Amino acid sequence: MAISSNYLHATLMATLRRSPFKFANTKVPHADLGDSVSPTKKNPEEEVPSDPVNIQLRGKNTNVYYEYIQLSQGISQGRVEVVKDFLNDHPDAVDEWINLYETPLLKACACGKPEIVKELLWRMTPEQMLPKMSQNVSYHTALTVVAVSGNMEIAEALVAKNPKLLEIPGINGQIPVVVAVENTQMEMARYLYTRTPVQVLLAEDGYHGTLLFLNAIFYRMLDIALDLFNMSRRLAVTKHLQIESIPIIVLASKPDLFPGDCYLGPLTRFIYSWIQVKLPTLPKPSHANKDHKNTLMRKLLKGLSKWTGIDEVYRLKVMHLQAKKLLLGISEETLTLGLKERSETVDEALLFAVRYGNVDFLVEMIRNNSELLWSTRTSSSSTLFLLAVEFRQEKVFNLLYGLDDRKYLLLADKDSDGNGVLHLAGFPSPPSKLASVICAPLRMQRELQWFKEVERIAPEIEKERVNTEEQTPIEIFAKEHQGLRQEAEKWMKDTAMSCSLVAALIVMVTFAALIITVIFAAVFTVSGGSDDNSEGNPFHLYEQRFIIFIVSDLISCFAACTAVPIFLGILTARYSFDDFLVALPTKMITGLSILFVSIAAMLIAFSLVLITMMNKGKWIVAPTILCACLPALLFVLLQYPLLKEMIFSTYGKGIFDRNMTCWA
Repeated sequence: MAISSNYLHATLMATLRRSPFKFANTKVPHADLGDSVSPTKKNPEEEVPSDPVNIQLRGKNTNVYYEYIQLSQGISQGRVEVVKDFLNDHPDAVDEWINLYETPLLKACACGKPEIVKELLWRMTPEQMLPKMSQNVSYHTALTVVAVSGNMEIAEALVAKNPKLLEIPGINGQIPVVVAVENTQMEMARYLYTRTPVQVLLAEDGYHGTLLFLNAIFYRMLDIALDLFNMSRRLAVTKHLQIESIPIIVLASKPDLFPGDCYLGPLTRFIYSWIQVKLPTLPKPSHANKDHKNTLMRKLLKGLSKWTGIDEVYRLKVMHLQAKKLLLGISEETLTLGLKERSETVDEALLFAVRYGNVDFLVEMIRNNSELLWSTRTSSSSTLFLLAVEFRQEKVFNLLYGLDDRKYLLLADKDSDGNGVLHLAGFPSPPSKLASVICAPLRMQRELQWFKEVERIAPEIEKERVNTEEQTPIEIFAKEHQGLRQEAEKWMKDTAMSCSLVAALIVMVTFAALIITVIFAAVFTVSGGSDDNSEGNPFHLYEQRFIIFIVSDLISCFAACTAVPIFLGILTARYSFDDFLVALPTKMITGLSILFVSIAAMLIAFSLVLITMMNKGKWIVAPTILCACLPALLFVLLQYPLLKEMIFSTYGKGIFDRNMTCWA
């Protein structure tokens, strides 16, 4: 029986919706610890209560851990002498359960009390440090507890006493080094990694090594990932049965590890290009790897590099170089894979690279193996560039411009529903791609830009091609974007109505000011009356301040009069889809710009009126100017982001790079 196209498409969508960062596993900690496994202490007369609190029942204490309360409180409070005295009187309590979940060592590690931990270790044998299990107690090890908090002093003491703890997984089946990476304890992670035996990481088909590899990539500890890759290259491209993801897929889904997803300002970009970096190496397992030479000059240089941002740029460039080196090695390793292995790992990784817009990953993989440009298919037969249109990844789509005539063959493909590249451009963008766009009209504009660009580059027949539901691309676009068009129309009308009311008020106010100025010219006359040589004209009529007032008032009035019909034009527009591409944004840009000029001119005019009236009170000048600047500044702060976004979106260079050079 043939598999339906709807089923194939659903399978593809399920694959792509699956998170590449879900490192779930089914591994259960092994209980093969020999004599270290011991049961929880039981009351000889009754079972342990589900909530062991210190209560009295018929005159009898029912808390089986009552005798350890003093020890438990001493550990929590960091009182070493109390712990010593108790253990001197009760030496067997050193490895007993002092509550339902903790032994003294576990509690001291969880509380971060290194002095107490060292006191306990002095009294314990290495075997007593191993975890104790029972059906009522969660599975913990002292080192996995410390790996969460990153307390290096305690970790070093534990490893020195019993290195076996490095190999024992915790409650979720993860060894301490993996726990440290997951909790972003970088120093702890590197310390534990350099001391964890290689055979532990590669045992059981590399379960722990693969889990560590995945987390090291995700949490940007690429020095560990590179060392693991050099240790066993196959870990990067092999799927473990107990782990859902693969290192190559995680790397494909992290574009932020590469320069292509990095946005730098002019100064930062200059520092980035100028600075020379050296890839760090993991410290050797020795206690002498700490730098104690923290001289004053070293501290000053470190503080200066941090203050100027050089330190951050340095780390960023190191990460980029590490990611590129890891990607190059993985790309070379994929060449050794068979067809079946490649379809399960490399092809899926390329899909996730498209989904997340990881251009660096795609370019490197396809450049080393150009066959991937053609052979990568999904269950719905979509090519990489069809998926780029579907997920609206313009950086991936821009790679088409760097190809020769092969791009026409790639764009001529169809998916299992008969949708060509233009059909896919007609469907709405994923919500995550439109979430960053500032308003509904610009979201509508972005959708139109995608559709028009794909229409320009796609074969001519794509405009009239129908899919399995007998729909052309333009029909799909109109149907799927009707709701967004209505939302954008409402936004434009509401904004235009509000702005037109403001402009109308400005017209009335400034026009009234002009009339009052003409009729009551004496307002601008200071004591002393008229100028004898000016035939009775007011004294201030020919002063510069009065002329600036008249000009500013006229500019404000005329600008507001101009803005009103522009906003009325927005209110009466037909609001077709194409209008959102240029026409409507242009009207809104023009209207908002003129309205700002009108408000600024009005504030200048009325500030001059107030200053002129208070001619002898010079103290009024500074407060007047400050008060006049506040409304204008507020208008700019509130409307500038919208105005800037509209200008760049309508007249900027756009999201498509048609000058892309050849890359494959």
